[in-house]
Amino acid sequence: MRLVHVNVTQLRVAATCPRLHWFDARATAERQDGRKVVSRIWRKGGEAPGCGALFHTAVERFNAAAASSDEVLAALEGARDAADLQQALMRWFNASCIDLDAFAARPVPLRLGFISAVQVYMEELARLAVHARAAGLPAAELRGQLFGDSRKRVDVTFHVGEDVHVHVTGAIDYVYFDPRLGKHRIVDYKLTPATSPNSDLFQVFTYALMHHHQHGTKPDVAVFYLHPTRSVREARWEEVEAKRGKIHELIASMVAWSDHALGAGGLLPPGDRTYCDGCKHERSGACVAELGHKDRGSWDRRWTALEATRGEAPEERVRAAASAPAAGEPLADEPPADEPMVEDDPELEEALAVVKPAGERPRPAPASGRGKKAPAEAPLGGARSTPAEAPPSRGPKAPPGGARATPTALDAGAGPPEARTADLAGMLLGFDDGGSPVCMDPAVLRTHVSVVGAAGSGKTWMAKIIAEEALRAGVPVLAIDPQGDLVQMMEARPRADVPPALLRAWEELQERMEPRILTPGSSHGQRLCLDPLRLPSASELSHIANPALRAEEEEGLLVAVAANLVSLCACGGEEESQRTFLYQVLQRLPRAAPVRLRDIVAAVTAPEDLGFDEVDSLIRKSERERLARRLNTFVQGPSARLFSGGTRLDFTELLRPSRPGRVPLNIVYLNALSNDDEKHFFLAALATELYRWMITTVDATSGGVNLLFYIDEARDWIPAGGSKPPAKQPLIRLFTQGRKYGVGCLLCTQSPRSVDYNVFGNTSTKLIGRLEAAQDVERVIDWFTIEGGAPPWVAARKGAPKGSFVARWPDMPAALAGRAFKGRTLFTRHAGAWSPDRVERAVTEAGLRGQ
Repeated sequence: MRLVHVNVTQLRVAATCPRLHWFDARATAERQDGRKVVSRIWRKGGEAPGCGALFHTAVERFNAAAASSDEVLAALEGARDAADLQQALMRWFNASCIDLDAFAARPVPLRLGFISAVQVYMEELARLAVHARAAGLPAAELRGQLFGDSRKRVDVTFHVGEDVHVHVTGAIDYVYFDPRLGKHRIVDYKLTPATSPNSDLFQVFTYALMHHHQHGTKPDVAVFYLHPTRSVREARWEEVEAKRGKIHELIASMVAWSDHALGAGGLLPPGDRTYCDGCKHERSGACVAELGHKDRGSWDRRWTALEATRGEAPEERVRAAASAPAAGEPLADEPPADEPMVEDDPELEEALAVVKPAGERPRPAPASGRGKKAPAEAPLGGARSTPAEAPPSRGPKAPPGGARATPTALDAGAGPPEARTADLAGMLLGFDDGGSPVCMDPAVLRTHVSVVGAAGSGKTWMAKIIAEEALRAGVPVLAIDPQGDLVQMMEARPRADVPPALLRAWEELQERMEPRILTPGSSHGQRLCLDPLRLPSASELSHIANPALRAEEEEGLLVAVAANLVSLCACGGEEESQRTFLYQVLQRLPRAAPVRLRDIVAAVTAPEDLGFDEVDSLIRKSERERLARRLNTFVQGPSARLFSGGTRLDFTELLRPSRPGRVPLNIVYLNALSNDDEKHFFLAALATELYRWMITTVDATSGGVNLLFYIDEARDWIPAGGSKPPAKQPLIRLFTQGRKYGVGCLLCTQSPRSVDYNVFGNTSTKLIGRLEAAQDVERVIDWFTIEGGAPPWVAARKGAPKGSFVARWPDMPAALAGRAFKGRTLFTRHAGAWSPDRVERAVTEAGLRGQ
């Protein structure tokens, strides 16, 4: 039997680039002193070269020193607030781990990137620690788990061939038991853009598989990108286990690549271009000269064939947990985790000049408190304003999903314990485990509502309940349906499928609801048309007494219309110049009569007719002519369907019932449009027109709810970060201004961290279903922290049952706080998405085409 020894660091290098492992194997053999050469390499990106090496070196020093630090122990003893603990850890880190004078000599971009990354790292540690302390974990035990946990050591043997075993030893630095989730997590921190998230996750997958085989932890994994932009990629243990085959292939291939490097057969390694910019073998030309083109090379796939023929997975042999060494002791019969290595890293030497050596005695950390000024030489914590996080309750740990008794009864669509429904006040959302109804005041809709939950959690079901209850309360609904999931609300659930206790409410909805299916650009339903465009007139804005505010509102609407048209044209070139020019055109067009798109085309073609003197100073002639030609394609030709045929988009008419007592349900079905660009443009135009209608028509002093605007899966339209699809700003404006005019917004998303933060900052009512990703839990905690403190039930939403929700809204009765409930039976149809043809048949059969 052949036994090959590798360490965790070598495994990481091989996962980074197989050719780097090949060069290291050859360099190790050439040394002949038993010391392994391991090349660290950092993917270039951002504005802080060298920051990755410094961060990891400093954090490794911090973790090692904190394991025995009395000062860290004291900070954990008094941990009640995450922001305070973060600052305490930062002060100790500055005093114990960093040579501040050497750090001050480093380039400014590196310092800024490093400070930002360390703050985020300490913030995550502080949040985890505060939660653990609030749950009753002693500070000494917590310190041991965070910094001295012997379970970070691994000693695993993989059977990767008929007679080859690979023995992997070492330590995995960032392994935590997260009490917020009740699971182990393995985290990797990167200070580069998230350009290769799948490759980065795969490296952490290898750590997770080894750690599980050693300790049986089934850890989830995550990659935190700390700089230049903060983001995260996560995967659950089930995904790791599903990729175990790829990990075995990596380990088997390491043997073959090493053999090739030593001239003992093996396999030629392929290259990974991701890291070429930072690789010395690329700069010297040795990579291609010695190993050929980077696409050449292969992996050892023999274990896959072996598994197929034997019908079993390759064997992992793990030493018994009872024989695992204590922290700091070497593993028996194997070089210790810190075995002699030559680290070939051009940035490591510079990092070591900043990080204090392990034997240096730390000076006292600067004190903090009222009236004490932080010294100028402590730049790594600053007086960062971090929202305080209310610690969870110290009571018994709640089961996933909040305080509930019978989670199996909470599946969406199953019959809930519906009882005591007679004479209920408010909107009936559902029932708790005891059968008590959960009701919400319709006035809450004015403050906007978000429904959050993972795929299959029942979030669309719950949002539909809210829309049905709004209709029952007399509030018109405008629902945006991009895929065909909402259009089914035009049909009632069969009476026989409604629980007897809810029949009265079901009948009331059928009597009041007036469904209309609106299909822009097609006649599958009631066709909508964007021509003529509605530009704000002086008379419409005359009710705004402040002339400066009146001018701002007019300008904002014209800018939005211009931006929408430029995005639709997608001419390329200088889009800012196009938007500015088009804004000037719209401003000069007479508005006594409706403005049609052909009028805009004529004005763009001949701007001198509107009194432009030096139009070339605004936009180049060639670009203006291209804009005119592109706009003209929407006046005549195949692309004109959004601006021709059907009924003009008019919210006054859309929200007017056909007879007293009826309440309009307008569902805008976008799935008949030919592409996503048309969907984005139409939604942007609709949101802009809704805002114009809102500020020119609605009485802001009425205090009621005039409309519920419902948009499904908000991340497609209002994404987080710098992405700016056409509808993003018009929609955000509805969230920021709508409540003043009684226009409430209802949104759904399965990924709260993927939706622009401004949206949730203006959403006062939140219903939280099952969450799957730890970062989704963190984002939800952030929302509530800003509002005064995160309730303890938020963390328990991870892994909650399908259909289970916990809610919070303004002036919520104390008796409902933290109570999990299951949504009531829907009163309308809920099935798979409808195609345009299916919509057309349903509209025709229901007789809705002529309304």
